[in-house]
Amino acid sequence: MITLFLPCGASTVHVKSTLYGWLIIIGCYLVGEFFVLVTDLPLPGALIGLLLLLSGLLLRQRPAVTVGRGAQPLLTHMSVLFVPAVIGVGLFWAEVSENALGIALALVATTIVALGFTAWFAQRLMKAKRPN
Repeated sequence: MITLFLPCGASTVHVKSTLYGWLIIIGCYLVGEFFVLVTDLPLPGALIGLLLLLSGLLLRQRPAVTVGRGAQPLLTHMSVLFVPAVIGVGLFWAEVSENALGIALALVATTIVALGFTAWFAQRLMKAKRPN
């Protein structure tokens, strides 16, 4: 028999819910990767998985506590997930410095587009929720 040592105040239901939420997130990721592999789309599988998860949550139209609990450990340690990217920039610093202007312009342009789209979308959501 396997004994499960729980942190103070954690119940077995909470642990099961967290694991179930984590499995949903990983499942969407793997389905996205498989979909890209099969269809040969020029998009990252993680993006397709994220869109699958988002569409599932939107179709549900209520908060998904299990997905939130599954995501919490990942969000808590998210800074660790940036370490490979930072090391990659340091490793390929010569290429980064050669293309610094293009990288800077791309970052500024995509930031402006992302913020503009987010503001536009937020305004549409606010108008849709506002009572007439």
